[in-house]
Amino acid sequence: MDPYIYSPIYTQRRRQQERADLKRIGRVAGCCIVGYVAVETLVSLPLVFEPLRSLYFGNATFQAAFNMVLSVVGVLVPFLIGGLYLEKRNRAEIFCFGKPASLSLAATAVALGFFICMAGDYLTSILVSAAGSVGIELASPEYALPQDLFGRVVYTMMVAVMPPLVEEFAVRGAIMQPLRKFGDPFAIVASAFVFAVLHGNLVQAPFAFIAGIGMGYAVCVTGSLWTGVAIHFLNNFYSVVLQFMVEDIPDEAQLERIYLPIMVTLVALSALGGVAHVMLCKKMELHKPEDPSLLTLGEKTGALLLNLPMIIAILTMLWVTKQYVNL
Repeated sequence: MDPYIYSPIYTQRRRQQERADLKRIGRVAGCCIVGYVAVETLVSLPLVFEPLRSLYFGNATFQAAFNMVLSVVGVLVPFLIGGLYLEKRNRAEIFCFGKPASLSLAATAVALGFFICMAGDYLTSILVSAAGSVGIELASPEYALPQDLFGRVVYTMMVAVMPPLVEEFAVRGAIMQPLRKFGDPFAIVASAFVFAVLHGNLVQAPFAFIAGIGMGYAVCVTGSLWTGVAIHFLNNFYSVVLQFMVEDIPDEAQLERIYLPIMVTLVALSALGGVAHVMLCKKMELHKPEDPSLLTLGEKTGALLLNLPMIIAILTMLWVTKQYVNL
């Protein structure tokens, strides 16, 4: 063993390097969020003018297709650029689309992640109701629901197919993977925070934070972004199916009779899968960092968040969030 690695000089240099790495990730994440807002704004500008304005607000299928392209371009472009930069500078693999280390672990992790998403949805509904009880109406973006089959296929792709692929790469790939050298718990929570900020409203953001923890954990424990994509897809597809049910079944009593057994079944299956995952984890040796971070939680959080791009990003998304709060 080299005694130098235990010296105060080594410790000080190591701490400085860790702070520099975290600040770099924070600056990149902040720039990506601001870039997302900027790209979406620029791409959306043509909608101010006719005939695109009338087409967007009058044709649900066109609206879904446009929003799908907007999501892909707005999220993918800045986070791909930022992720490639971090991959080079922080030496972290961001394209973790390989096969999960264990299929059984991945399957049960997906079940656990979906259960966390359902719990997050329930807790968010409580938050929205509590805010409403004191006169604060929280809203989120709403889109027209197509009535024809083709339109609904496009709508499903917009909500349940493209966001899982793009957002999981952006958040759990480009941002979370470089953070993992500072410990998986910190990387999971920090990336979930970025995921929440990215959503820009107080209905989706709290849910995104809770769901992001579940998806981040699943990706870390399986070593594959596909696990996060699967959870994200199941959650969003479930939401789309509910929207179609509400639209197509006007009788509330009939709707409840159909929806309740589905919800109970999904909760039970995902909960059982979560229990199986916990039992399986006890039998397996999970990944642990070989060289733990020397920084405290407060130091890591400060280095990641207290930088100009991240502060601008948070303020920008708070401004966006304000548009969805009615007092």
